[in-house]
Amino acid sequence: MKIEELNLEVDNSRLLTNLELYKILKDVVQTKYTLTQSIELIEILILINKSKDNYESKRENLINSLKEILIKGNKLEKTYELIDNSIFEIKHLQMFKIALNLVRFKDFILTQSKLISQSYRTSDDIHILDFQYDYNSLYVPYTIRVAGALLIKVLFSNIDNDNSAIYQSIQKDLSKIKNIDADVILQIIYSESASQSIRSSAGGGYEDRFEKLLKINKIDYHTKCHDSKVSAVEYDFKILKNQKSIGVSVKRTLRERYKQNHDDVSTLDVDAMFLITLGIDLNKDKIEYITQKELYYIFVASDIYSKKEFMQNSNKVYPISELSNDLISKLL
Repeated sequence: MKIEELNLEVDNSRLLTNLELYKILKDVVQTKYTLTQSIELIEILILINKSKDNYESKRENLINSLKEILIKGNKLEKTYELIDNSIFEIKHLQMFKIALNLVRFKDFILTQSKLISQSYRTSDDIHILDFQYDYNSLYVPYTIRVAGALLIKVLFSNIDNDNSAIYQSIQKDLSKIKNIDADVILQIIYSESASQSIRSSAGGGYEDRFEKLLKINKIDYHTKCHDSKVSAVEYDFKILKNQKSIGVSVKRTLRERYKQNHDDVSTLDVDAMFLITLGIDLNKDKIEYITQKELYYIFVASDIYSKKEFMQNSNKVYPISELSNDLISKLL
């Protein structure tokens, strides 16, 4: 069968139902109810949904109850807007309750996913400039998304099969609405929240981690500056020690940059040059090419250095974990 012959369609009724849940759930997320407010709203909705009143009376009862829960301010106004824009029949009241419950799970899942992802970066055995740390850091945003998706899958498996009290309310609410796919909608909302969380909590890059190392080791330095003698030369950092200075280039990988025509230190306003790199693309020839000039030194990730004998055999290559004021004084 050709791909264009596949019968891929979405029933309009199903699409509309899930759009309605998505809109309500998104509004609930953006309103940012406290846990107490969410619980109190759920309790009110339980009473309203159980009553035999018609839809108009149920809606009016909800509106009248909001002031007691939300008192006043932005959350109250946003909830009025949610009701005006999204609550038009009894099933929407049920969706509102579902959304309030799902948000509680979403926040828990996001927290769990962050804990899982952070384990990639918090090992005592990994230096912040090691290759393993760098490699693990690349997985942090992916882990938050993938772990969250898997946890949501587990959550809805429990909702379908587990009769524990924590799931019963959602089970009953979902069973009352035809064509609802709450797991899909929660996945979408979770992905949006995870992306925002990743952006707001993103860690620094390779240069930022190197600067953190300088601070921790109390190494005096300046950031971004040009050489006063050769203006085309720019340093990522300039280390200062005993009235001398070291130009520092910080690059995760050197690629073909190692072939650049580096000026002799004697032509620059610094007394030595440090190249800080992971070392994953360095070989013996590259190291010899770079270090043939006097007072050029290479610092590589400690876990890479420990595996490369040709690095250990060079007196101008050091593991980054050894960078200290004492070593700087020695090299100068």
